[in-house]
Amino acid sequence: MDIQIRRKQILVEMAQIDSMAKGRLTEEYRDSYKAGKPIRLGPYFKYQRWEDGKNVSRRIPAPKAAELRKAVEGYHLFQSLAEEYVRLTVEETRKKSAGEGKKKP
Repeated sequence: MDIQIRRKQILVEMAQIDSMAKGRLTEEYRDSYKAGKPIRLGPYFKYQRWEDGKNVSRRIPAPKAAELRKAVEGYHLFQSLAEEYVRLTVEETRKKSAGEGKKKP
């Protein structure tokens, strides 16, 4: 695929991401006993991110977890697309500058 076409596609994909949140969302379960029988409680959701050099963590209610998960995935997708865009742009720049440095016979 042509680099310029892929770069344009990446920008379109980035523009389609409508929510982003840095960090990660994890599910936690707790083991408990009821009438002597083990039961598993949960899931409980925990959202963690770095802010001002500190790891910030907070509990998320189950109904809000799907929305936040989508935002976290959106952020990671955006980062991945940005890295690909940079890689392609660097590759294109190297191709252009490699031809300029050669001596003519």
